[in-house]
Amino acid sequence: MDGTHRKFFSLRWKIFTLLVVVLVGVQGMYAFFSLTHLNEQFRQQRQQINKSEIARLDGSVEASYQRLLEAAELLPLIDTSQEDNYITPLARLSQTINLKFDSFQLTGSVNAAYLYDSKARMVGFWGEKVHISEADIQQVFDSERPLRKLICTSICLRYVAIPIQLDGKKQGVLMVGRFLFDVIYEIKQQTALDIGLVLQAPEGAGELGSWGLLINSLTNRAQNQELLEQVSLHNTFKPAGGSYVLEHNDHYYEVLFSPLQGVAEGSAYWVVLDDISGHLLSIRHSLMNYLLLGAGGILTALILLSLLLQKPLRFFTLLSGELSLLSRSEFGEFRNNLQQFRNRDKTFGEDERDLLVHSALLLSEQLERLEDEVDERTDSLEKSRQALTKERDFLFGLLETAPLVIITQNSKGQLRSVNHFGLQLMDLEGKSLRKASFIDTLQREEERLEFLANTHRLMEGLESEVRTDSVLLDTIGHRHDLSWLHVRLRNSHGDEPLILSIGMDISDRKRAERRLHWLANHDPLTERPNRLFFMSCMNDAIEKNRGQHGHVAVLFIDLDRFKEVNDSLGHSVGDKLLKVATRRISDCIRDSDLLARQGGDEFSVLLTSVGDLEGAEVVASKILQAFQQPFWIGEYEIVVTVSIGISLFPDHGIDGATLIKHADVAMFQAKDAGKNCYYIYDVEKDNQRFERFSLGADLRKAIQNDELVLYYQPQVDALSNRVIGVEALVRWQHPTAGLLSPDRFIPLAEELDLIIPLGEWVLREACQQMQAWIRVGVPEMRVAVNLSVQQIAHERLIKSVEEALSDSGLSADCLELEITENFVIQQPEVSVGKLTYLREQGVTLAMDDFGTGYSSLSYLKKLPIDRLKIDRSFVKDIGIDRSDESIIKATLAMCHSLGLEVVAEGVETTEQLNFLTENGCQIIQGYYYSKPLPPEALMSFICNQQALVDEAKERL
Repeated sequence: MDGTHRKFFSLRWKIFTLLVVVLVGVQGMYAFFSLTHLNEQFRQQRQQINKSEIARLDGSVEASYQRLLEAAELLPLIDTSQEDNYITPLARLSQTINLKFDSFQLTGSVNAAYLYDSKARMVGFWGEKVHISEADIQQVFDSERPLRKLICTSICLRYVAIPIQLDGKKQGVLMVGRFLFDVIYEIKQQTALDIGLVLQAPEGAGELGSWGLLINSLTNRAQNQELLEQVSLHNTFKPAGGSYVLEHNDHYYEVLFSPLQGVAEGSAYWVVLDDISGHLLSIRHSLMNYLLLGAGGILTALILLSLLLQKPLRFFTLLSGELSLLSRSEFGEFRNNLQQFRNRDKTFGEDERDLLVHSALLLSEQLERLEDEVDERTDSLEKSRQALTKERDFLFGLLETAPLVIITQNSKGQLRSVNHFGLQLMDLEGKSLRKASFIDTLQREEERLEFLANTHRLMEGLESEVRTDSVLLDTIGHRHDLSWLHVRLRNSHGDEPLILSIGMDISDRKRAERRLHWLANHDPLTERPNRLFFMSCMNDAIEKNRGQHGHVAVLFIDLDRFKEVNDSLGHSVGDKLLKVATRRISDCIRDSDLLARQGGDEFSVLLTSVGDLEGAEVVASKILQAFQQPFWIGEYEIVVTVSIGISLFPDHGIDGATLIKHADVAMFQAKDAGKNCYYIYDVEKDNQRFERFSLGADLRKAIQNDELVLYYQPQVDALSNRVIGVEALVRWQHPTAGLLSPDRFIPLAEELDLIIPLGEWVLREACQQMQAWIRVGVPEMRVAVNLSVQQIAHERLIKSVEEALSDSGLSADCLELEITENFVIQQPEVSVGKLTYLREQGVTLAMDDFGTGYSSLSYLKKLPIDRLKIDRSFVKDIGIDRSDESIIKATLAMCHSLGLEVVAEGVETTEQLNFLTENGCQIIQGYYYSKPLPPEALMSFICNQQALVDEAKERL
């Protein structure tokens, strides 16, 4: 004992006091639960009533739509206008509504009407004007189905929109609307409740200003408006709706706010007011009866208990004197003294007092043992305490040193605890946490709104955890990107619920993501937008200008000779050149225009607001002029020009992919035109390029598909009219384009490296055809085949000629190969040896198109040729140009002196024939005798010519 004197308080009174407390507590609990039960019954009853009233209101609104629909369907059927062929059906309907609307409005059928045409354009409106979505009107017209909606702005208007047919055709949409006043007064007449409608008010306006609401309509407004104002002053508004109880003038009222269905959330609420004073008074009377009955029971119980406890309490007084021995650990004496109590007052046998004595004896023995055990366990607990202290210190140190922001906060974002890392990062060291808010650390408004919304869901139990991101500025202004995990802490002591928020600094990852996003849309070398970003901006610009009839121009720029710079000076110089070129192009365009690198040495410029092509040409000219100045890259002076292709929206394409493709095509047209210029996209030239590309693709399959054919033009001896040879001329029987002449596809074959297989096919086919003619009795003659430059240079020339002769069985004397003078004279080391070998094998060699190339006489006498063909460009001017006649005479004289045969090509007139024969040229090829013919027709021509020869011999 501590030795201080304590006031004695008898057990009798303690029992009485305890019993009173217990009985009062039991009675109070019973009264409390009864009150709770009554209140719960009352609450459920009120919920059911409120639910029923709201359902009644919603049902009345729902039923009113049908009345509106009937009114809307009735209006087009009323025709008060005279038949007039000069106005549209919609105009007639508009006149009808003008005449009838006031009567409809007076009867309360409608409060507003709107008429729209088939393009959702308003034809007319009557009554209250509200904004109706054009998309809704168009939907009604397209779907031909009614649409009903409820709009609440400064008033609430429910409307029905229906498609209308006039004169048997869809003409437009009719919308009729009505306020909600009729619904309110209809329900008021059915019930004894006061009903109203409140709307969201502009900030600071409205009768319920603290709630941001204004009263649109309210029954018994003079009294009920004051009630609503009192409710708004003393309560927090629940956006989801709810009920509020208000005491006013000794009466209790329940005010119910319920969101109006079919409108934007928080824009309108039903208000239902009910006087619940009678119900609450009934509950209070029931509670008072419970309390009075309980007080009488408690008094009776106390009297009976006093009589029962008198004797036992005397025993407890004696026993209490002995218990002091236990406090002094005198367990033996305590047991000896206590044995005397066991032999007293056995009139009615043993009772609880004897059990108490027995228990006290056992207790003394147990206390004696426990006292020994306590000493042992004290030492053990001390050791455990020390271990727990170490564990606590470890966890505390871990939280304080971890590179994470660990905070606890309440549902309003007020901080309750922050670890050391968070204090430093959030600049809260030495500051009171009670004044700090987590929301204040969020830099952006959308972050605050997101946090509040997620916190609400977390506290309501809708989510077990929430993750958010935020931006935080530290004490020195550095930006930190944080990723937060928010969880609700369990509340086991009745304290306010807390949220545990753990933030991880992800700034490095965010910087990497931003860098990756930048790289995905930019060229890292020039730091300009790349093709992907350019295409996106171009498509946006096209869509913006599409409806405004504006123009968008695309310039496709290619650096001329850039590959030469890269190959000769290295890629590092090339990269620097690209950077400088980028700046030079950028200086020529406006800030509103976009320059992008397409890849390699190609750039593109997007002119988003250009009036016409002239504006694009001005920019292209500025860029060309800028590139006239040389570039200095280190010690190198580099001259690089550009080729620019221009395409314009919508003239050259209506989408981005087409515009960029056409600008690319125009750029290649600029390169074909000599580079260092700009070219505007030309659809005709593009078609030519496409046709050339298509022919190139088809040409690869032409040989395998046997689409190539040979025509033969005869070579006639003008003196005897005898056919002495033919020239094989290839044609292409295209599946869709028809018969194509060589000038359509031979240059393409040379470009695509197809001239070798094509030439070998012509050689084989010509040899086989000539051998076939010989077999059927045609006199032996030469078949002339043209050799291309690539064939002469190719290593297989000799082998292909030998294979063609051996496979066909044709004698080498019957084969003539025509070669062009330019290649032979330019590269005699390549050609002379091969041609000499072929001539030695018996193949006749002819020089084709003599006079159009170098025509070097010093080389001519060294070449192993047997024939020379005068080009048609000289023959066609016989009788017109004396210079060409002189050239032909000189050529014939030269060939005669060298012992060469001469063949004149392109002979078409008698004058040309007479001039040539008079000057010693008797082998003629041209339309004078025959155009190129297919094999069967040529066979007939040879036979006819032979008949003429035989007939001439007979006449002689």
